[in-house]
Amino acid sequence: MLQRFLITFCIVVSIVIIFSAIVTQKREKRRNLESELKYLSEKVAHLKTKNSKLKQETMDIKSDPVQIERVARENYGYMKPGEIAYKKHAFQISEPNKQSNKEPGFLSKLDSFLFDGPFPWQVPLGLIVIASLFLLISYKYER
Repeated sequence: MLQRFLITFCIVVSIVIIFSAIVTQKREKRRNLESELKYLSEKVAHLKTKNSKLKQETMDIKSDPVQIERVARENYGYMKPGEIAYKKHAFQISEPNKQSNKEPGFLSKLDSFLFDGPFPWQVPLGLIVIASLFLLISYKYER
């Protein structure tokens, strides 16, 4: 009886662990795709606003003679007769990146792996613990 129960228990535990591993892989893939979708939708929104600003700027340049003169002077170096041109230098000054790119620690990765998502590892681990306790208690009382 005990041998049959142990074999059944091992088969059930193996099936639960394999199923949980497959579900966890799918969950991680879905989470990565959702984050990529969020990033791309934010990028699309940013590019749409930038596109509308550039269209407005193009319309302003085409219709306003002052803007046409400004673009001709800044981009192409045109000047009126008798003017003296000075060369400008554009400095590229930027702030250092303040974001810390620290990797999450082992415990936070383990915690996320075990307890996040729609099918956490709590369920199969709980089933395994309950089945193990049942096995131990039933084995003790069989004697």
